[in-house]
Amino acid sequence: MPVRRKGWPFPQTLYELSTRHIILVPLVLLLIAAVFKILDVFVLRLDELLGEIILSKSLGFLLVLVYLWAVGKSVAAIGLHSRFLRQALIIGASGVSLVLLVSYGLQFGVLVGADKQPALVPIAIDPRTGMVGSLSFGLFLIIGNFINSFMEEGLFRGVMLRHFRASLSFWRANFLQAALFALWHLNWPVKNLITGQTDLGGAGLQVIMLVVPAGIYGLAMGYLYLKTDNLWAPWIVHTINNSVLNVVHIGTTEGLDFNMMVFHVTLAICYVIVMLWFRTLARRLQMPEVKPWGREAG
Repeated sequence: MPVRRKGWPFPQTLYELSTRHIILVPLVLLLIAAVFKILDVFVLRLDELLGEIILSKSLGFLLVLVYLWAVGKSVAAIGLHSRFLRQALIIGASGVSLVLLVSYGLQFGVLVGADKQPALVPIAIDPRTGMVGSLSFGLFLIIGNFINSFMEEGLFRGVMLRHFRASLSFWRANFLQAALFALWHLNWPVKNLITGQTDLGGAGLQVIMLVVPAGIYGLAMGYLYLKTDNLWAPWIVHTINNSVLNVVHIGTTEGLDFNMMVFHVTLAICYVIVMLWFRTLARRLQMPEVKPWGREAG
């Protein structure tokens, strides 16, 4: 039950509202977060200045915290708790390690076979803006990934998925949040189209290369969260995945990150397959599944 606070007489009412409108409430939160992102990307254009949209990421996570406070819940209600923490981190970290090792390894093997003389290059690059920097820029991107993982996992998995499970089946709830997570990334192809960095065909290709994999990734993270009831599991996957992609690149005779199609296709396929790993470990470690909003602890 929500916690009543002195000076804040309405958590019971707001909490009941959130349990009655379990689809609408997360969508409203998503809309507010989208406004933050639109202002950041299209108005302030901080991604061009900093290489990160760290403002909207921070505001997005703050939005999640304010929502939990308003309904009288703690962050434990969305899975940020210490229960089964070690097991959750093991499941998440092992899964993302397997995905990255297979993806980098296969791409490396293809390039060796093509006599492109591949080599791993540690350099900080923001793939969306193409901004390149030194160690300090790499640390900045990793800090941004920490914040972004809290924001996106907190909103899409912690809040959204737990709410959706109150009225939808396991897979319907997961597919719905994954679809919304995919749409969340549409701003990048749209911006490139508006600013003239690409044409309509190029924007369509970017949708396929960015939005579709984001949906697959969101599905895997939703499954991981549902199977562990611990948001730290998808958080560690999200942070490691994005950070490695930011600072570990493959150089060839053709240049840096040349023709990485095999890598990205493998990455998407691996995130589908790794759900079997998540299920196996979750069962072996006797992890609880996510309880629907209104029946959760915390």
